Amino acid sequence: QWNFPAIQIANINALQALAPAEIAKVAAVVIEPLIQGAAGMRLWPPGTLRGVRDWCSRTETLLIVDEVMTGFGRTGRMFASEHEGVIPDMMVLGKGLTGGYLPLAITLISEKLFSAFDGCVADGKALAYGHSYTGNALGCAAAKASLEVFENERVLEVLKPKIQRLSSALADLEELPGVREVRQCGFIAGIETVRAEMAAAVCLEARRYGLLTRPIWNVVVLMPPLCITMAQLIKAVEALRAAIVEVWRCSNASREKDAEEVTA
Repeated sequence: QWNFPAIQIANINALQALAPAEIAKVAAVVIEPLIQGAAGMRLWPPGTLRGVRDWCSRTETLLIVDEVMTGFGRTGRMFASEHEGVIPDMMVLGKGLTGGYLPLAITLISEKLFSAFDGCVADGKALAYGHSYTGNALGCAAAKASLEVFENERVLEVLKPKIQRLSSALADLEELPGVREVRQCGFIAGIETVRAEMAAAVCLEARRYGLLTRPIWNVVVLMPPLCITMAQLIKAVEALRAAIVEVWRCSNASREKDAEEVTA
């Protein structure tokens, strides 16, 4: 079983502060470009990805970008790495590759890396790896169809005004009670609330208004489908607004009732 040691680096300054002895032990840096998903939809400071690329090039360390969430238009460009003009050594893709219809993932590598495996098994070069569903024909057909939609329906071009409309719709959510911060990266948004329980309650309440989403800790995630209409997009944000207001009202009413019972 592979069990490679890993360390977490907080920011580009911490990466650049690594001592030569530590750098010598680093095989690769893995990063979600622009925004961290499971960490709570947290944005990297501008220039972070570019800085990591420069550091990796300078130290001859591989750069692996995880574009499973951010790839295929989710940030406004086909790949999030494009925003800072970065070409990684390895890129991991999935989810949006098939439009979510079938599970399929793909790992892209640079020509330099591929050349080490460009040969036959007898020469000890070929990467002898595979599993039962590798190259699944149905999954590949779904991916091909999804990519054709991107091209034929000009998805990236049509997406631009939707991203702008989402920004304007989210603008005043931060002023609502119980909301700490609203973060957005392209067609990805995270509404951070004061408690994890509130985020979960908001997601449940939003269902009453026709919106299905989920929380990550104390953050309500909003990742609309790229094909959403403007009217549906506004309805989604308004559903969140109504849910936040209602959950906060109910939580306040509950606290006031508890206070009355204590003083009675």
